[in-house]
Amino acid sequence: MTHLSRRILQSKTEKELKSILKEALLNLKFSEYDKVFYSLITKTEELMIAKRLGVILMLSEGATYEEISESLKLTNETISRVHFEMNSHPATYKFLLNKLKPWKRRKLLKEILGDLGFRALKLTAKHVGGRIY
Repeated sequence: MTHLSRRILQSKTEKELKSILKEALLNLKFSEYDKVFYSLITKTEELMIAKRLGVILMLSEGATYEEISESLKLTNETISRVHFEMNSHPATYKFLLNKLKPWKRRKLLKEILGDLGFRALKLTAKHVGGRIY
């Protein structure tokens, strides 16, 4: 897990830093994103974020904790924590899922579930209208 300093920032400082980060990322051109994003986060942090997005996608498609754990190499505790956040802020996660274009979600889910075998492919097919892409 990523280390966070035990020294707590003043609330005003933390709020301002987060605001600066959001503004910086939102004002990037698509071609500038990788250069800036990867100068701010480590490969481990990137993978952590990507796995959380994978959990969100897989839960939204009806995958079980066991399937998610096996596919993404995560503990049930991590999956549960993401699931709790999804349930605590359903409008936010619905918005996020709607932002992801359906064809991208299907392709990503198929890749994630691909090594789980036929059961996973059946699950994918069930949730994308009966077709395996």
